[in-house]
Amino acid sequence: MAMDSQPIIIKKKKAHGHAHHGGSWKVAYADFVTAMMAFFMVMWIMGLSDETKASVAGYFKDPFGFVKTMPKESHVIDTKGMPEGSPGNTKSRGKDPTTLEEKKLKGLRDEIKHVVEQTPELATIKQYVTMELTKEGLRIEFVEGAGAVFFDSGSSHIRTNAEQLVKRLAPILAKTKRGMIIEGHTDAKPYASNEYTNLDLSTDRARAMRQILSRYGVPLGQFRALRGLGDTNLRDPSQPYSFVNRRVTLLIPTQDPKAAKDGLPADMLKNEIQGAFRKDKFEIAPDLDK
Repeated sequence: MAMDSQPIIIKKKKAHGHAHHGGSWKVAYADFVTAMMAFFMVMWIMGLSDETKASVAGYFKDPFGFVKTMPKESHVIDTKGMPEGSPGNTKSRGKDPTTLEEKKLKGLRDEIKHVVEQTPELATIKQYVTMELTKEGLRIEFVEGAGAVFFDSGSSHIRTNAEQLVKRLAPILAKTKRGMIIEGHTDAKPYASNEYTNLDLSTDRARAMRQILSRYGVPLGQFRALRGLGDTNLRDPSQPYSFVNRRVTLLIPTQDPKAAKDGLPADMLKNEIQGAFRKDKFEIAPDLDK
């Protein structure tokens, strides 16, 4: 009986959970991800054209009305720099970026041609301006004649008629906001001095063209590089001493390196900081102090 009357003691272990942590970390993480998404959205929108920004704003102001009035073939989002999808998946394809870029360069060429041909003051110089669409982009060349046309002989001083031409082209080039490369060329006739060569002359002429373009409105940031090529890239190799080899070229690349090469805001910002100058042998950066 003594054993039956002994009380039975049941010990229960209390579970120690981690309720004090809860799910607060998930909320914090979600806030962080949302903030990062908003940041990259802002960076992406900053890189869009004014027309695309207006379209996006119109959609958020009146989504239903915007969809009804928007043309079926228009694209609110610029697909430049985005993957086109596989060749067999035609639904994922947008407009051919190569075709769009070619159309833009042709439009620029035609606008320049119209200005040159319709300006009476350029009647005596327009025949020395050539334009050609190449794989590199739109190449605008100012080719010397039998006498001095754009530069005084053996000098980097730009003549009055040439300055009038540049004065009218500069606003057009500035409006495009596209990068450009300036190249100076000479014929193969050796320069009179061993200390100052054709390479030096071609470089100085490229620099002089950059300065006159800047004077009439082209921002410094549009110039990607200046190249002094001397007689290393003759226009007419069969006549190395011909005056047609003396020229200055403006190259508007097929795709702007700052916008089309990378396509992402971070890459664009990186290129802005580091610069997009190539390291060719006779290539120089724009002279910022002039």
